Amino acid sequence: MQPNFETILAEKQKQGLLRTLKLPTGIDFANNDYLGLSNHFEIKETAAKAYIELGAGSKGSRILGGNSKYFEDAEKWFANWKGTEAALIFNNGYSANLGVISAFCNDSKTHLFCDRLCHASMLDGYAMSKAKLHRFKHNCPKDLEKKLQAVDGFKLIAVEAVYSMDGDIAPLNEYTELAEKYEAMLYVDEAHSDGILGPGGKGLAEKAHLSLTTFGKAYGTMGACIFGSKLLIDYIINTARSFIYSTAIAPGAVAAMRKAVEVAARDSFRREKVLEMSAKFREKITQAGINCLQSATQIVPVVLGTIEKTQKCQDFLQEKGFYTACIRPPTVPNGTARLRINITAAHKEKDVDNLAEALILYIKSL
Repeated sequence: MQPNFETILAEKQKQGLLRTLKLPTGIDFANNDYLGLSNHFEIKETAAKAYIELGAGSKGSRILGGNSKYFEDAEKWFANWKGTEAALIFNNGYSANLGVISAFCNDSKTHLFCDRLCHASMLDGYAMSKAKLHRFKHNCPKDLEKKLQAVDGFKLIAVEAVYSMDGDIAPLNEYTELAEKYEAMLYVDEAHSDGILGPGGKGLAEKAHLSLTTFGKAYGTMGACIFGSKLLIDYIINTARSFIYSTAIAPGAVAAMRKAVEVAARDSFRREKVLEMSAKFREKITQAGINCLQSATQIVPVVLGTIEKTQKCQDFLQEKGFYTACIRPPTVPNGTARLRINITAAHKEKDVDNLAEALILYIKSL
């Protein structure tokens, strides 16, 4: 029997969990364009020229007919930039995580270890796999080690460098040591760290066996790239279903990705500005008693607890001219509904200060 879709949606609306598509208005603190590159002239011009020269699409999957020297040259360039043997372009970070997790967890003797706050794409990759899932306490190497000790077989540790809802940083050095000690593979999703953190803004996962960079966030474009040894990249090409069975991203998008990295590397002031403004913003609102969890990055959660309180705060800030993201369960645990404030290089210091003041004003009115 067909489910009653109207009832399902009505129940979500009653619970304050109904998702709708909205157009950002006012000063946007919800987007992930951390370096403010999405509207950068050089990047747009490079992409436009590539689209005109190479066409609007790739015409097929890389495996069958969509490959070209353009892709291969770009992957060599990305690998050289990252300091790895090889790289592989995916259409987006979601499909990359889906492909990598399912490819390396393809039999029942495999064990996947995920931080409890890992992105849904990793869990969806697990759902496609045959592995046994072990979720460990957030950013807790001790709990991970306890779980690693308890099993035999191939072990894949999958974590994020920066967590998208909390804005905190993973203890990657400890995870690297555990991976070596228990002969596990370490895979790090750098979606929210690459471009902002690490030497030259190249992220934090230099010692991981595999890492993921997404270009739709700090780099302001689209697409993603997996980095690792040639052996592991060749294995992914042969086993990752989301790569094998997807039409490749347009060459023009690849051109934009590469130019965005070049601009980000050159304009170091962008990441410096983001981290400085974020630190000042966190300091100001935490001094007023606002819970920002363990955020240490450009992602600043404002935990308000209930869905109703969070939505009211979002509406209040909207009236003041600030567009923010209301994050509710099941994206975050029950009782931790929050606004997620993303500080970007496109923001002015006065905008960030005014947002902090508006937020503090609302909290004091409760």
